[in-house]
Amino acid sequence: MKFYKINPDTDFNIICSFINPHQFGRKIMSQKTQIHFVLIKNLSIAAANILKQDALRVGAELVTHKEVITAKITHSNALLMATKEQIQKLISKEKLQDFGLKKLALFLEKDFFKPEKVELMVVMNINEDSFYANSRASKDNFEKKLNEILALNPDYIDIGAVSSRPGSHYCGREEEFKRLKNILDLIYSKKYYEKSIFSLDSFDEFCLKYALDRGFKLINDITGLKNENLARLASEYKTKYCLMHIQKEPSIMQNNPYYEDVLDEISLFFKEKLEILDKYGVKESILDVGIGFGKSAEHNMILIKHLEHFLQFKKPLLIGASRKSVINAYFPSEIKDRLAGTLYLHLKAFENGAGIIRVHDLYEHQQLFALASAMKNIGV
Repeated sequence: MKFYKINPDTDFNIICSFINPHQFGRKIMSQKTQIHFVLIKNLSIAAANILKQDALRVGAELVTHKEVITAKITHSNALLMATKEQIQKLISKEKLQDFGLKKLALFLEKDFFKPEKVELMVVMNINEDSFYANSRASKDNFEKKLNEILALNPDYIDIGAVSSRPGSHYCGREEEFKRLKNILDLIYSKKYYEKSIFSLDSFDEFCLKYALDRGFKLINDITGLKNENLARLASEYKTKYCLMHIQKEPSIMQNNPYYEDVLDEISLFFKEKLEILDKYGVKESILDVGIGFGKSAEHNMILIKHLEHFLQFKKPLLIGASRKSVINAYFPSEIKDRLAGTLYLHLKAFENGAGIIRVHDLYEHQQLFALASAMKNIGV
């Protein structure tokens, strides 16, 4: 016999292909391969005691405040730790309970499926004030840069003509369209739109309609559906719509951003806005938590770390942390020197549920995710 301590993140199916267990047993055991953490805030003592007993009966665990057992407090935060199999058993039990536990059962029923592979969206800016100089293209070198990008086969190309960096001010429709028109005409006349999914990073109806008429397939709206006519446009053109969360306006969004509960507040935002998109008949939407858009460095890290929470909406999640100031907050660095931090944050975002990553450095990200995929598929 030989013994090996292997990585618990190893794909269970790959291990099974090495061992060759019975298919029925393999299915049952696959639900025991991961412990899920569910944080519960403000759980009543009655609910805590019921849930604790139910959890123990199915082999799970509930961590509560030390005074729950003495009843010296009325409410406690709690952590439910359970496998998928144990969660299924708890759902049945909690559906029969009061004290808010029926709501817990409904939450536990949600699917939190992570994407198997990542799609990359590369940024091309045609304005002179975007925060990362290397992402900029002028009217003279745009086509050359575009062909260099297309040679790498990106999933999306996101064109922007106005900066939304902290402290920026909108230049106005006239100026935005002036910057965009010839570029959009070029993409259309030479049928570049057939080689990738082109998106326009804009919230102006006129500019967006012009782009959609020229082969663009994604509206990338940083305002969080402030203008519902953008939902109407997405529905009319049967195009994708990217819904991003933002707090305040770009000019002031980084002035001491504050949330009582960042995960809950952004969840409520997505719920409300998705109902509006559904009302207009938008079939394909993407959710973006808005890294750096009215968020402190800690908020950004919380959102990336617990991104899986937003998979409950059953929509692709997009993350764009490329070279942003969150990296500088933890490792002082200039924008040009933040590639390593970018790659780390984006790898973690994918591992935590992001299916689309918005990047400045396409080649480096393709290399990163090729290695991540190879590692995931390595057995023993």
